[in-house]
Amino acid sequence: TSNLPESKTTIKKVRSTREGVFGRDDWIIAAKKTLIKSGVDQVKVDQIALKIKMSRGSFYHHFSSRADLLTALLDHWQASNNAPILRAIENAINNFPNGVPELIHTWIEEKEFQPAYDSAMRDWARQDKNVAKIVRDVDEQRIEALTRLMQCYGHTGDEAMIRSRIMYFHQVGYYALSTQETREYRLHLMPIYLQILTGK
Repeated sequence: TSNLPESKTTIKKVRSTREGVFGRDDWIIAAKKTLIKSGVDQVKVDQIALKIKMSRGSFYHHFSSRADLLTALLDHWQASNNAPILRAIENAINNFPNGVPELIHTWIEEKEFQPAYDSAMRDWARQDKNVAKIVRDVDEQRIEALTRLMQCYGHTGDEAMIRSRIMYFHQVGYYALSTQETREYRLHLMPIYLQILTGK
């Protein structure tokens, strides 16, 4: 094997191949990681490109601007972090009561749903009124779905709505306070929380 350094042509060819593989979704995931770790102000094309060792040309092959990336990031959050929660609630309603533990596990396991992604979005929303509206809409979707779940427990009207709010605010509070508990302990507390929150 030759120990000679690669030619500029070879390096360029390797970089081009990698940039062809590194697609739009990869840029969004890189932006997501930056958002969670450092906040929206650090979601900048140059900084992300430097971290992932890609060129600005690769970025502009997939996005027209930073604003375009941020819009895609919002869409990604709704699809990847909101959709799993709504699916789990709908499953709990459609398969009541057997589907309820699966909803709780979605929150506890933190696999499909990432609390840190939600928290990063809430931080972003404090700086941007348009993002704040989207986050509020998502919160309302979740609370509306949980209200229908509370109706399955026999609660109606304002009581069903208030119980759904308490359940939701309780879960958001867990993340906001960065509560540190083992998975086993949370599973131990799950039936107690469920009894208190649902009244059943």
